[in-house]
Amino acid sequence: MFLKWTRQAEPEQAKQGHVETAVVDPAEAERIKDLEAKVAAMNRSQAVIEFNLDGTVLQANENFLSVLGYTAEEVAGRHHRMFVNRDYAMSDDYRNFWDRLNRGEFVAEKFSRIAKSGKNVWIQASYNPMIDANGKVYKFVKFATDITAAEEERARNEQDREELAARQDEVVKALGNGLRQLTEGKLTFRINEHFPQEYEQLRSDFNVAMGKLQDALKGISINANAVRSGAAELAGGSDDLSRRTEQQAASLEETAAALNEITTTVTRTAEGSKQASATVSTARSEAEHSGEIVRQAVTAMQQIETSSRKVSQIISVIDEIAFQTNLLALNAGVEAARAGDAGRGFAVVASEVRALAQRSAEAAKEIKGLISTSSHQVETGAKLVSETGDALNRIVLRVNEISDLVRHIATGAEEQATSLSEINKAIAQMDEGTQQNAAMVEESTAAVHALATEADTMASLMANFDIGERDTLRRDLERAAPHAFRNAPNVAPGRAAASRPHPRAARSTVKPAVSARKVVNGADDGWTEF
Repeated sequence: MFLKWTRQAEPEQAKQGHVETAVVDPAEAERIKDLEAKVAAMNRSQAVIEFNLDGTVLQANENFLSVLGYTAEEVAGRHHRMFVNRDYAMSDDYRNFWDRLNRGEFVAEKFSRIAKSGKNVWIQASYNPMIDANGKVYKFVKFATDITAAEEERARNEQDREELAARQDEVVKALGNGLRQLTEGKLTFRINEHFPQEYEQLRSDFNVAMGKLQDALKGISINANAVRSGAAELAGGSDDLSRRTEQQAASLEETAAALNEITTTVTRTAEGSKQASATVSTARSEAEHSGEIVRQAVTAMQQIETSSRKVSQIISVIDEIAFQTNLLALNAGVEAARAGDAGRGFAVVASEVRALAQRSAEAAKEIKGLISTSSHQVETGAKLVSETGDALNRIVLRVNEISDLVRHIATGAEEQATSLSEINKAIAQMDEGTQQNAAMVEESTAAVHALATEADTMASLMANFDIGERDTLRRDLERAAPHAFRNAPNVAPGRAAASRPHPRAARSTVKPAVSARKVVNGADDGWTEF
């Protein structure tokens, strides 16, 4: 079965009476019927309007007319520009829009149109060129959806966002200005202009934060100046302590050297005392031996004196014998004279015996004189030897006393040497400790100067901030650290560090000390230098 399909010609063709008639296949007819149903559905749900190639309106459905407020008669044959504002209708964009459609391009966008009442209407629309069997465009159909409510809502939201952005911009500008003042160190700055209600808390928080930061930096500034002053005082005291410690270390080192020399001398004295004690002991032994010899000499002299007395007795006997012999010789001579010639020879003998007796008597007299002299001399010698023995005994006693004294001296010298050796060790340990203390003091001094430098740096950094009235800050500083403004030296840290003597340099300027000495002056109150 076939249906007859009649197609109404276009207006120009209709004027000429052209009507196309064709036989349509039922399936094709069904498809066409489906398409017509879909078009009808679109006409019910969307605004539809058709245009000629020149942009004049062919027809519009009720949805379109309702949206823009026109009737079909008011729009039929009118150009599309009636729905747009004058400026856009005269623009190149508008001409290009129709040129694209005439080239067969479809345009689908969001458009702003002017209703009959002058109200701005927003539509989401597509302009679709209709192409015939020959591939030529013969009209345009627009399908549109009214999105005015959504667009107005979007516009309201956009306006709200713009207003919010404007308010935020004011807030950001004010906060930016505050932060710029903060970067310049002006902590006295406050935001006085009120923010919108929803941002007023932010302004309050910013001002409170600036106030707290100002108070904190005031406290930091006060503490920094107090630290600076304290560091300056510590630096001065540390410099003085370092100088005194180095002087004491140098003096102690010299004392150790002098004490070492004394220890050496005392040790040598102890050795000498030992030798002297040994020598005195030897002298005592020799003196005792000499006393024994003297005692033996006294005994020998006494024996010689006894022998001399015995010899003197013998000589007396000989002298008596000579005397008796002389008497006998004299008697013999008398008797010989009486005898005459017979006794002459006997007389000669008697004369010789007499002469011999006389010589014996003389010799005995001389021997007796010599023995007497010898006895006297032996007696004197014995007395002198006895006195020498007594003297030697006294010498032995004195030598014993000297030996005891020398032994005590040697023992004391040894004890002194031992004590001095221990003292020397203690002084050496003290010297080592003093050297370590000097090094620690030097490190502490360097740390204190570093602290002073850091305090100066902090003060310099704090000077970059405007934290209020300087006089008020000065009063706060004086209340917080009154000593900082009484005793703080106006000396640059670098200069204070440069004025410190180097430990070895300070030591090299001290002259060697031979004996201990105590130095007290105005600069060294309470310090003892050795």
